[in-house]
This record gives sequence, C-alpha cells and structure tokens, in this order.
Amino acid sequence: MTHRSRKLRESARDAPHCMGCGRPNTGGTLVLAHSNALEDGRGAAHKSHDVLGAILCQDCHDLIDGRRGRLSKQEKREMHWRAHRRTLVWWVTQEILR
Repeated sequence: MTHRSRKLRESARDAPHCMGCGRPNTGGTLVLAHSNALEDGRGAAHKSHDVLGAILCQDCHDLIDGRRGRLSKQEKREMHWRAHRRTLVWWVTQEILR
C-alpha cells in the first residue's frame, strides 16, 4: 500500500526554494513531485509513496516528468534523486519528518 501524507505534500508550500534548481519559493509555487521509478512503487495511474517525493518548481517537475526538455531516463532519475535528498534534509531540519 502506498503511503500518503498530507503533511509532506503541503510542506512544499512552505519550502524556501525548489530542491532541484534552487529557485526561491514565491507564493507557494512548489509542489511535491513523486518518484517515477518502478522500484519506488510507481505504476500505471499509481504514484509512489509521498516520502519518496521531491519538492520542485513546475519547470523542474516538467523536466523530470518528460513534459519538456530532452533529458534521458537516467538524467531524470538523477535529477529527482538529488532533489529528493535535499527535500529529506529540509524535512528533517524542519522537523516535518523525524
């Protein structure tokens, strides 16, 4: 079963910046972008666990989801992984996750 957490999803509104590109959060423009990796539980019409997400701006989210740009599958995975690690650190330092 996939874990859903409103607290984690809503935390993106309060994040200081995009964990992908570093763009400042201007008025709650960031979202929690779920992992697209099958090993993270993603499937057809099924998102991965919220805790495996990354706080991203729309541009970075679009890049990772393949809606813009021409990143390889590996580049998209690496971009999400780096942003996910930064998101985890922020969640822990803000005591959103313990």
